[in-house]
Amino acid sequence: MSPLVASSTLSLFAWLAAVDFDPSDHTGGAGPLSTIDDILFVGAVTILVLTSGRWLVRSRQDPLISAPERPNTVREDAVALAVAAYFLAVMVVSGMVRLMGGSVDSALGGLVIGNGAHLAGIGVCVYVAATRFDGGAVGFCCGRRPTQSAYWPTQSVCQAGEPLRWAALAVGLSVVAIVMCPLIRAATVSGIVFFVPGYELQPHPTIVALHDPSQPMVVKVAFWAGAVLIAPVAEEFFFRGLLQTFLVTLFRSRWAAIVVASILFALVHYGQPSVIPALTVLGILMGFAYEKTGSLIWPVAIHAAFNLKTLVWDAIGGGAI
Repeated sequence: MSPLVASSTLSLFAWLAAVDFDPSDHTGGAGPLSTIDDILFVGAVTILVLTSGRWLVRSRQDPLISAPERPNTVREDAVALAVAAYFLAVMVVSGMVRLMGGSVDSALGGLVIGNGAHLAGIGVCVYVAATRFDGGAVGFCCGRRPTQSAYWPTQSVCQAGEPLRWAALAVGLSVVAIVMCPLIRAATVSGIVFFVPGYELQPHPTIVALHDPSQPMVVKVAFWAGAVLIAPVAEEFFFRGLLQTFLVTLFRSRWAAIVVASILFALVHYGQPSVIPALTVLGILMGFAYEKTGSLIWPVAIHAAFNLKTLVWDAIGGGAI
């Protein structure tokens, strides 16, 4: 289940959102949703201005200079194992769907296959974490530092105030992602339509399924659970937890690892070219959250909030891709 990128409804950017390039895009430019979007826009701009100003006025150092280390032995084999497990799960679950008389091309078949593969991926990532990360699966997921360790001697599990500080960081990055990514998507759509006038933009399969009146409520609930719970965990465990961690070791640069992992994260969603730039930016924000906190809780939370906002706006306002 790929991330969902809602179309922009910001009245402050009506010149960008008013052009309806996608027939599935119907959120409209007025009403309570637009008002909330305007508030989020102001919040995102405020966050960016204050953060940039603080960085310029103070040391201008790399914001990741004091980021926590994540001692691990993640190498190419661990990343390859996770990828192989995902594709193997796709083949196995696809075969099971066919044996039960279902269609792999149907919305329900895609839901079962996608969530099955994601759950298998989560399991492999947790196994790798348990054997390759200092602190095991708990350290991999939560970034908790053991009280006694060869890497963190006599260091407490969590410094005072850290959870609140990281939660505030996640909220701020979520707001920025929710505002900026739809605008980037809208600009990308403008470019695609300008250079390829006949190009047909494809709506997100999850949105299509949720708008299908023939789908039972239990299936629609499962789509919500997949998009808001399963997919964020599975994708962040792999792209941030394993891949980005491996790339930090490979490149010896946190920023290079963040950017490359984010590009690969976006390219996986090649079925919707219009969202690739937006998802790259989303990946960078989530990658920064992971490096800054050392915990996967926060990128998962950002990812989940991003998808949840899209689904809620679609359910209330009737438009997203």
